[in-house]
Amino acid sequence: MKKIITLILTSLFFTPIFSQQESGIINSNNYFSFDIYQKLKSSNENLIFSPASITSAIAMTYVGSKNNTFEEIGNTFYFNKNITEFSKDYKNLVYFNSEKSNIKFYNANSIWLQDGLKLSQDFLDINKKDFSSSLNLTDFINHPEKSRIAINNWVEQNTNKKITNLLQPSSIDNATRLVLVNALYFKGSWKNKFIKDKNTKENFQIGKREFVKTEYMNKAINTFYYSSKYAQIVEVPYSDNKVSLLIIVPKSFKKIKKLEKNLNNEFYSSYLENKVRKRVNLSIPKFSIESDFDLNKTLSNLGMKEAFTGLADFSGITESEKLYISKVIHKANISVDEEGTEAAAATAVMMRKTSILLDETTMKINKPFIFILRNTKTNCIYFMGKIVNPN
Repeated sequence: MKKIITLILTSLFFTPIFSQQESGIINSNNYFSFDIYQKLKSSNENLIFSPASITSAIAMTYVGSKNNTFEEIGNTFYFNKNITEFSKDYKNLVYFNSEKSNIKFYNANSIWLQDGLKLSQDFLDINKKDFSSSLNLTDFINHPEKSRIAINNWVEQNTNKKITNLLQPSSIDNATRLVLVNALYFKGSWKNKFIKDKNTKENFQIGKREFVKTEYMNKAINTFYYSSKYAQIVEVPYSDNKVSLLIIVPKSFKKIKKLEKNLNNEFYSSYLENKVRKRVNLSIPKFSIESDFDLNKTLSNLGMKEAFTGLADFSGITESEKLYISKVIHKANISVDEEGTEAAAATAVMMRKTSILLDETTMKINKPFIFILRNTKTNCIYFMGKIVNPN
């Protein structure tokens, strides 16, 4: 009986063979993916996040930042410092060719603005033209709770009701002036669906000598495979071959920390350059997880410090009031079963007025693993995470 992997890692990787136009923001997103993974990972907790959603929400803010605030955001996210090139390149991050595809992939941006606050026309033009952001007037000053509910409803509608209550009560108050939101949704069927009758109950290792019984899906597939010193990697394609789930499993339980230490964009590029086609007898655990984060401290630790203080310079957004970022909230979930995968994410950047500062091989995925949901054409990382305990 096969022991199936209980890890799903949804993240897209950059490969240097793309043109500058194709790889600019995708390259930025993928480097950031691994940086923030190192900050969010925990040795004993499951993890799911969407670097593409976080990048999108911060990108909307970035185009209105100035001086040191602009430099810090750009450096943290590896953004192009030429705003015209950067803004036009954004479409490559979220591009998905839906022709002859039954994959559902939605990306939506929105701006929620205090009625009466005058924004820079350049900022509005970029967000409308290049980010396809909808503009929504609201009244944070007199009706903060009503505004919060409206934003949450928009997120729910744009993630097929998978992300609910993104903004918690009291997260918006009468000092809030602007909220920039991204919503991302994916649903895809496997190219080779798993047959439920072939599922097995096997052990999944969660500790040095600790195991839990987990339901595994089993199937032999022709796909890309790679084996390194520390890990096995398998690519599980969705129905149209345009998106895949990359699963990275340490060769032993004790090597998970060594694997994570070496998990970066170079590691991903090495996989792209050395992967081979194999017949893989695959056992993978079913799982469904959700994570949510207040990213203020994480982003500050990565180098984006000034944006969260009274020194922030967002004069490219408005000169009517001095703004700073009060919260960056992110929520994501993913569900993997015999049919395929459904994943959703949303990110909100809340801004307040400044009042204070073909060989055959076998993979038994039965220990913690990392997963990446990626676009196989552009290598963009949409989702990324770790499964420590599939139950």
